[in-house]
Amino acid sequence: MIECQQASFSLELQHQRLTQAQGVLGEKVLRRLLCFTLYLLGVDRSSIGDLMDVPPGTIRSVVRAILHDGLPALEDRRRGYSTFLPPPQRTMKIRIQTGEQGVSVDFDTMGRLEIPQENTLQMRVVLLTMLRSGLLSTRDVSEVLGLSAVHTLNLARKLHTDDVPALIDKREGQKQEYRFTADVKAELIQQFVLDVVAGGRVSGRLLSEHLQERSKLSLSGRSIRDHIGKLGLSRIKKSLPDLLAALKKTP
Repeated sequence: MIECQQASFSLELQHQRLTQAQGVLGEKVLRRLLCFTLYLLGVDRSSIGDLMDVPPGTIRSVVRAILHDGLPALEDRRRGYSTFLPPPQRTMKIRIQTGEQGVSVDFDTMGRLEIPQENTLQMRVVLLTMLRSGLLSTRDVSEVLGLSAVHTLNLARKLHTDDVPALIDKREGQKQEYRFTADVKAELIQQFVLDVVAGGRVSGRLLSEHLQERSKLSLSGRSIRDHIGKLGLSRIKKSLPDLLAALKKTP
């Protein structure tokens, strides 16, 4: 407890200190602060009103507001911000957009990052790094890369622990583009469309099995996933059934 009965008061120091505080805080804030201070020291509301020449009801409102809202209640409540509290942190919205030219990552008002379609390794490094940092969701990244959620999370973990080489396929058979000739790519696209129309489910493993059955092509599911991403097929697997259905209805 603070005992003020035996304390000595100086009118000269009071005037000097009040003038200095008013220049910093402003008259309204200073008066509310003095009102609340006298209330804390045990002065009754009527006496506070007499000392400060304000109605007791105003004293009650000031005390109630400060106890409820804290420091902002000392200021003009008509303002939309407080000089006592730090400004609220603005949450940045990050959006991914895919197009024919590649992938763009929109950082709200901060700008946009463009990744060309052919830069698949760069695309993986950027998106998986942002996923690992919590800036993008697993769903958004897996859809853009054309991978399952589990595979996407595994790649993000490998990138974090083993750096970029972890994303480079070390199996020579997977890196040789000649295995995917124009004819092979045509068969892949054709099988992709068939699987989408037939059941809507498309995966590297299923496409590999169906190509083996229908065309006797022996391609790994991983190679197929990579080329589906390069060909942009993963971006149309949801819209293709609707487009084909609408085409059938067209006279």
